[in-house]
Amino acid sequence: MPDTLNTPRTRKIRPQPRRVSVEAYIRAEEKALTKHEFHNGIIVPMAGAKLPHNLLAQKAASLIENFVEENNLTVKVSNSDTKIRIERVNKVVYPDAVVICEIPDFYQNRQDIITNPLLVVEVLSSSTGDHDRTTKFEWYRTLASFREYVLIHQDQKHVSVFSKQPDHTWLLRDYDGDDVAAILYAINECPLPLKRLYRNVAV
Repeated sequence: MPDTLNTPRTRKIRPQPRRVSVEAYIRAEEKALTKHEFHNGIIVPMAGAKLPHNLLAQKAASLIENFVEENNLTVKVSNSDTKIRIERVNKVVYPDAVVICEIPDFYQNRQDIITNPLLVVEVLSSSTGDHDRTTKFEWYRTLASFREYVLIHQDQKHVSVFSKQPDHTWLLRDYDGDDVAAILYAINECPLPLKRLYRNVAV
């Protein structure tokens, strides 16, 4: 009879995810039917967003684009199909919306990946909210061009705006309710009226 008391238990070892190059990720993403991000060699699938999330992201981009057009600004406004390459932490991520500097800096001359966002919009969900507020914000802050971070809540009419100051600190302004407009200082004090932003979105 085997001595079970002295027999070491075998531990199941989880296989480590295979690391790939950013070039391999880009090739795979071109053929993929769903979106994935690149995190230091690991390809991570993105969960599908719900309708309120998509409506808020689309409305934010539209309101900013209207202001840019009306004021003849030269920055570029894009949606969640534009990827951001963050070289210092070896990431490629999808923002919910992005304002790009006057002359886009394309990663490896690709028209779908930029490296110089001026302003990033993220719509917070219960599953990604903490990550977007902390870790993802830290990643974006490694980009020299990055000046403003706009966080839009789904469960209440609330927008948080982090603005980079001349001394390289970040100032947080919170905006609540129908009667206020979040101010985006990185693009000529563009107003983002919460009443219009949340119109037809159940919160």
